[in-house]
Amino acid sequence: MSVDYLAEHLLAVPPHRALLRAVECKLMGQVPLTPPVLDIGAGDGHFASAAYDRPIDAGIDLRLRDLREARARPGVYRALLAASATALPFRDAAFNTVVSNCAIEHIPSLCDVLREIARVLRPGGTFATTLPSERFAEFLAGSRLLGPVYGRFFNRISRHYHVHPPEWWRETLQLAGLRVVEQRYYFSPAAHRTFDLSHYAGVPNLIARLLTGSWALRPFQARLLERWFRPYYEEPWPETGAYQFVRCERMA
Repeated sequence: MSVDYLAEHLLAVPPHRALLRAVECKLMGQVPLTPPVLDIGAGDGHFASAAYDRPIDAGIDLRLRDLREARARPGVYRALLAASATALPFRDAAFNTVVSNCAIEHIPSLCDVLREIARVLRPGGTFATTLPSERFAEFLAGSRLLGPVYGRFFNRISRHYHVHPPEWWRETLQLAGLRVVEQRYYFSPAAHRTFDLSHYAGVPNLIARLLTGSWALRPFQARLLERWFRPYYEEPWPETGAYQFVRCERMA
């Protein structure tokens, strides 16, 4: 039986994050995790706890608060380190698999990150990641009303330094020694508009987070959102989308 990631996420994280991360779990969860495995951008550990059915050998992040939350989740990571992806604290060829969910687009010095990923991967090893696409800003609901200025604002507050088309990523990864073996868009324009609007539906959860430390939705709120989100969670992979999934192989 397949896991219903949407139902799980709606009870644990804010609405916009629930829809996006549930879809990403379907993509990243199908990546074979040949150990040892490194997770770049471990965050609070929630994504790894939902997407992967085995412990991750090592995770890194720069945010100490998130790392404390990740450490509090039993059995998700064997080791967690405060470290930068531009200078990974691991020896050459230390890992067979590197995963990174919506993280490397937030790092200005991308070429350094990709070189480090290639360095710590063994030849033939796998690197899998999710990323915003070149259509991210265009497909936002607010961009239909306010034009390009809204999309530029959203990318800025999201700290997106890299929103590039698939061919740009293929060429850039190839230069770093990573050959793309699978690449696809996800999150259709309609799904992305829903993602945008759901930020505003999650205001009560933001208030709850500030007051109680928990994002948790009330059951009635989760049921309403599930009816809204379900078609986008179950939609087929679109021909073009606001995000893209990429799986690479480390070249010899």
